[in-house]
Order: sequence, then structure tokens, then C-alpha cells
Amino acid sequence: MKPKFSRPYLDKLFSSAEYSQLVELSGILCGSEIFDPDEPDYGFPTPVFVLVESLVWFAQASRSGVWSYFEATPMARQQAMLRALEREAPGGFALQYAMGMRDWQVKTRMKKVERWMKAHEEENNFWLWRLAWAHRASIERICA
Repeated sequence: MKPKFSRPYLDKLFSSAEYSQLVELSGILCGSEIFDPDEPDYGFPTPVFVLVESLVWFAQASRSGVWSYFEATPMARQQAMLRALEREAPGGFALQYAMGMRDWQVKTRMKKVERWMKAHEEENNFWLWRLAWAHRASIERICA
């Protein structure tokens, strides 16, 4: 049986707007009973999926280069992510993601996407927290 998390623990997690808390929240979600790595959206509701996958996208781009995310991520997941970004993300996120999907093997294009991602890292983190706060009930149902 997967671990469950108490309300006080989740309250503490949601009381911060720190990146590390987003990562911890993502880890909890990916350890949940409904998480299915074989599903393009992991079996999550769209807002929860885009939260988790945006963290993966930005972290992998920062660590290994944005092209590595697109090389390693199955096309079905990329398509699900693009749809989720079009629905949930601030302007520009879906456009940059689509460019990565299309041109991940074109070094000059990936440099542009990487520059954009670095310039929007704080905005991404803030948006993901707004998303988490807005969908806290769904997240708690998955975690608790």
C-alpha cells in the first residue's frame, strides 16, 4: 500500500511557495496509487499532470539541456503535455513547448527555448504554485 499524508503535513507543504516544496509535492503525487507511468498523463487530472510534467520539463532542461527532455519523453506524453499547457499555462509556455517538440534536434532552436526557459523559471514556479493552490482539493484526494 502506498503511503498516505496527513492534513497537517499537506498544510505545511502548501504554506510555502518554495521550489523545493513543489518538488516534494510532485514526488508525493508520483508515488500515489493512481500514478501510472504508462499513461500519457500518468492517470492524473489535467492540472495535476501539467504541474508534475512542467517540473520534469524545466528540471531536465536545466540539468541536461532541453533537447534531452524531448528526446526521452514519449510522443504521447508530449502531445498530452502540449494540450495541457494550451489549457492551463500562461501565454508562451505552450508555444515554447511546441517548438521543442518540433525542433528538438535543431541546436539553434533549442538554444532559444533554453534561454526562454531560464528567463521564465520564476514565472513557471509561481504559476505552478497557483495551479497547485487552485487544485489543492484534487491533489489532496490523490495524496491523502
